[in-house]
Amino acid sequence: MGLSPSVVRAVIANSPTAKNLPELRGPYTLDHVGRLTGGTSMSFDRGAAGSERWFPLMVRPRWKRRLIVLVKAAVALLVLWGVGRHVLRTWHDLRQHEMAIEPRPIYIVLSGLVYLAGLSCCAFFYEDILKASPTPIPALSAYRAYLVSHLGKYVPGKAMVVVMRAGMSAAHGARAATAAIATFYETLVMMAVGGLIAALGFALGGPSPSMTVTLPALGRLELPFYHLAGLFALGLGLAFLVVVLPPCFRRLLLMVSLPLPGVGPEALPRFSAGLLGRGLRRGGESWLFLGLSQILVVRGLVPAGRFEFLSVLPVVIASVALATVAGFVVAVLPGGLGVREGVLMVALGPVFGQDLAVVAALALRLVWVAAELLAAAVLSGPWFRPRAADPSEASSGPA
Repeated sequence: MGLSPSVVRAVIANSPTAKNLPELRGPYTLDHVGRLTGGTSMSFDRGAAGSERWFPLMVRPRWKRRLIVLVKAAVALLVLWGVGRHVLRTWHDLRQHEMAIEPRPIYIVLSGLVYLAGLSCCAFFYEDILKASPTPIPALSAYRAYLVSHLGKYVPGKAMVVVMRAGMSAAHGARAATAAIATFYETLVMMAVGGLIAALGFALGGPSPSMTVTLPALGRLELPFYHLAGLFALGLGLAFLVVVLPPCFRRLLLMVSLPLPGVGPEALPRFSAGLLGRGLRRGGESWLFLGLSQILVVRGLVPAGRFEFLSVLPVVIASVALATVAGFVVAVLPGGLGVREGVLMVALGPVFGQDLAVVAALALRLVWVAAELLAAAVLSGPWFRPRAADPSEASSGPA
């Protein structure tokens, strides 16, 4: 947007903080994040309550620029180390199970693509949250930040996901604090839907197989596995759902974030019933894709005649959802490593048999990691990097 010097002076004159400003010589333009460029380098920041601040844009010292490059390189190496360690361990576990399989690569590839479709549903919800914030960013930028940052979950502690996503979103105009809040909200909504979907899937799974447990006081008991898994998933889903209800989540954020600089009420997205509804819908679509991805992995390992895949789809979706939510709850392990595979093997055992369930769970992990790596490689290339608005291309105002 082109601005003449007279317009700029008029705006600054009406600003309550316009004191001791340098002489302005134009013409000027406002770029896509509200920076005033041309002539004297100035920045215009409008707060949530309508306050304005003008201040010169400072050029980072060379040592700070080099430090930022080193930090980014360290983050990239840490993520690659986590992913490589994860793949090697999974591959080692998979080789321990000698099972006659008939691999069909086309179904493995389709499984990876379907998984990315499931992640895309969550990425669109992440964009929806940022749209409801004071600092929305372009759809492609939000999509890229979401998918690339997924590799950070393989670093122990899972905090790297937040660091990567907030950093990539902030580069396109979002507040880092807002992007971090959006990341937490999207994840918690996804976990809430996962628990509820798992409970529904186990309820629709037909007759429940028995699970034998031995208790000190009660001795040997035969318990319905699907019923227990469904009740456990329902409890997790309802717990997460209470947290993401707009009044509860907003109050929780204000309690946690207000003492931190730059994370006050003005950084919060506008949480509403409509936003939560979109998240629940997109989460349901995502879990459907993720369960279908597991079905395609099994289809790529065994002949089609062995199973009626559509008939077992509810249980498979429920198993994938419950395993992922359980892996998220145990946050100290990278990507739910061990927990997710263990729950998935147990849940899929009655459907596919124990041997195939083990191989299918490990193969699914490898397919998902490969799909995430491929998506990150494509979205990190210069051909897919959204171009920021160029002030020189803006139309000039009157002289």
